[in-house]
Amino acid sequence: MIIEYRKPSEALAPFVDHLWEKQVDESGIIPYEIETIFPEDQAVLTYSFGKDYYRSHANTSDFKSINGIQLEGLHQAPNFYKHQPGIHIFGVKFRAGGLYPFLTSPVAATNNQSTDADSVFSMLPELNSSMNFNERCEKIEAFLLAQLIDKQAKKYIKLLMWLDELESETTASYKTLSRLFQEVIGISPKEYVQIKRVNQSLALFASSKDIKSQDLADQLGYYDSAHFINEFKKYTGKTPKSLKNSLFEMKNSEFIDEFKQYISPEHLLHYTSIFRKNS
Repeated sequence: MIIEYRKPSEALAPFVDHLWEKQVDESGIIPYEIETIFPEDQAVLTYSFGKDYYRSHANTSDFKSINGIQLEGLHQAPNFYKHQPGIHIFGVKFRAGGLYPFLTSPVAATNNQSTDADSVFSMLPELNSSMNFNERCEKIEAFLLAQLIDKQAKKYIKLLMWLDELESETTASYKTLSRLFQEVIGISPKEYVQIKRVNQSLALFASSKDIKSQDLADQLGYYDSAHFINEFKKYTGKTPKSLKNSLFEMKNSEFIDEFKQYISPEHLLHYTSIFRKNS
């Protein structure tokens, strides 16, 4: 399995988190049955050049094939994927709300959906497997820069500047902030914070073998450990204890040190398990 990552250009960095590619040749082995991606506040634009892969939202029994060019919005429940030898997927992962400046339709309509990207973007560039990774990155970046809607980009940047307001729902601007969140990200500030805290807890789990649920609850601002455990299970379908045991296994992987700046902890859990099995 070949996995590549790249940071976006400076002009796209406020909106795009990273660009990536995953490829397994026809004789390759997929060392897992189902890949689980926990809730994220980021959308992904993907190109599939190889065989179909399969996605199911919120359960592991209703998989649908994916090919061509897809836009996957932020998801508020786990997503499940099945891959097969011969896949070749290229993707652009947007920052939270980073998709908004490129859309002419409501961003909330993309939430929890995998949509034909041609129905969202006009004149998507043609990318193919004969290009190398950097060539694909440069071509899609040029397209996105041309699609950027200045008025919406300014509104998105304004939201980033207001994120500190989330610390208090009693601030005078909270109602305005809430409306802006719904427009730009597609969810409420409260749910945004919940998803962020769950992802932060995953990172903290990966950083310490000794950290306890109560410690996490305190660090992340939960009322008590029970509230933390309930919220964690709401978004992951797992208890902190059961997931922590798995995260411990990836702690010493060199892969984490190399790629932790690019991808979220739940992806690290999955990819590190692949490297362990292939080493």
